[in-house]
Amino acid sequence: MSSPVIEFDGAVKAFGKKRIGPVQFSVEKGEIFGFLGPNGSGKTTCIRMLLGLARPSAGKVRLRGLDPLSDHIGALTGVGYSPELPNIQSFMTPREVLALSAREIGLNSGVGAEIDRVLEEVGIIQYGDSKVSRLSKGMVQRLSVAQALIGSPQTLVLDEPMIGLDPAGTAHLREAFIAYARGGGTILMSSHMMSEVEGMCSSVGLIHGGKLLFRGTPREMVRDMLDSGEVRVEAKGMSAAVVESIRKVEGVLAVEEVPGGLTVRVARGVEARPEISKVIIQGGGELLTIREGERMLEKAYIEALKDGTDQAQ
Repeated sequence: MSSPVIEFDGAVKAFGKKRIGPVQFSVEKGEIFGFLGPNGSGKTTCIRMLLGLARPSAGKVRLRGLDPLSDHIGALTGVGYSPELPNIQSFMTPREVLALSAREIGLNSGVGAEIDRVLEEVGIIQYGDSKVSRLSKGMVQRLSVAQALIGSPQTLVLDEPMIGLDPAGTAHLREAFIAYARGGGTILMSSHMMSEVEGMCSSVGLIHGGKLLFRGTPREMVRDMLDSGEVRVEAKGMSAAVVESIRKVEGVLAVEEVPGGLTVRVARGVEARPEISKVIIQGGGELLTIREGERMLEKAYIEALKDGTDQAQ
């Protein structure tokens, strides 16, 4: 069995009286790992330890099986990084910035084609010859991600990559990251955008007050942190009898009629959608969509932070 791409093994970073850790988790090849937590929780400190920019006070951190401090070049070879607040030379163009990045990683041939590839991938190829000073904040953020992608690294470490992006830019990067992972790449991404994490990440970790509160899939986090789940139903032609039958489905706690359908609250861990669908169809209704409730990961995140705060007191 291959070793994890990213591994925190009881890693601790102490700043006087403040202490981050011990942090214990790993990320496997092909995962998109969402690293969650409020400001000041320890996410950026963990990223700095992972990149060899901060020394753990205790425990170990491994990147691609190597110590990023003692084998800095080996560990970071094939790793792309985009910081939360990129500081990119404003007098240069994106093509010039990426050409410099290509030289820094030793890319000597096919540089022009590689620059075109990453500019296209992040959706700013039409701005390749504009000065960075003329780009919007969102465009600069996309350029920072392009820097991380130059040279086709096997691993991406992204600190708030969606910050400052408009919906179109967010959607563009989301698709790029999903395609990257499908191609075998691994991503560790810190983010406050729960909707994006929920729709993109295969796994998540939640850190608060320097402690890792959860590690698992987004679905598992919703299941473990919330007392109940939610199902949204869009349907036509549902009779009162059908709605009453849905109320009797095992695990259903409450049913609320809303414009165009229903909101159904279900017990923790219950998958009621197949039975609800069956009841609607057999009752003569026309089922349009049935899905989990919106913003469930955000609700689970808030609940987990409450529990973490209560435990610390």
